[in-house]
Parts: sequence; structure tokens; C-alpha cells
Amino acid sequence: MSIWKELYDIFDKERSRWQQSTAGKQAISFELKANLGFLADALSSGLPQQAIIQGLECTLFEAKIKEGLALTSLNRRKVTLKFIGEFAEFAKYVGKENAELVENAYSKIKSLQKLASAKPENNYDLKIKSLFRFLVFIVAHLEVRPLTRQSAKG
Repeated sequence: MSIWKELYDIFDKERSRWQQSTAGKQAISFELKANLGFLADALSSGLPQQAIIQGLECTLFEAKIKEGLALTSLNRRKVTLKFIGEFAEFAKYVGKENAELVENAYSKIKSLQKLASAKPENNYDLKIKSLFRFLVFIVAHLEVRPLTRQSAKG
């Protein structure tokens, strides 16, 4: 086998791996945005809490993790004080990378679903609204759009 063939095979394998990784990252980003959009619509339309909780999705995330996608392959940008602006509730995430934020978001979703399944009669309004705020934060961070009071108004 020629050296060119060996080099091409290495390149082709790496390109394929990179494309799969990129697709996985895009799938997770899409699912987070879809959950955020769903929560916004559900909260504004007054959808019942159980319907909101059941409507949250984790399937793409779970599939990509099973496929071996490393969350560290998400951009390694860290949360900064400048990024969170005046939103002190997110100060606890300063210094955290996107991988940890994404894992935390899905952990919150799964936890909420399990709680609602175990005790459907409980009021989960605060947890749902907290999840909504966290998803706004994480999607903004993934898209590198710092939080400002003005972006919250408009």
C-alpha cells in the first residue's frame, strides 16, 4: 500500500469522526433549543404542569451519549462574570464549561420528570420556571450571546 493511500485513509477516518461529532453537538444544541421553545410556548399558553414536564425531550442527548459523544467536544468556553451581566442567579456557573452546563440541563430535566412521575399531585411551577431560565442561559452561552437586561426585554 502506498503512503498516499495510508494518509488518505487516516484523513478519511478523522473526517468521518469529526462529522459525526459535529452532528452530535448540533443535535444536542437543537434539542436544548427545542425544549426552550416548548417551555416558552407552554408557559405562555398556560399548559398544565404535567403536560409541560412530559413534553420535555432528552432522547437525542441520550442517544448521542450512548454513541460515545464526549460532552467535552462542545466548545470549551467558560462562563464569565461579563457573560452573566446583572443576572446574579447564574454566578454559581462562572468558570463552568459548556459540557458541565449541558449535563446539568439534562439532569434537571430528568429529575423533574422523575419527580412529577412519582408525585404528580405536587406543584412544580417554580422548578419549571427555573428550568426555563437555565435553558435561556445555556442556549445563550452556547450561541455566545451574553446576557443583558436589554436582551431580556426585547
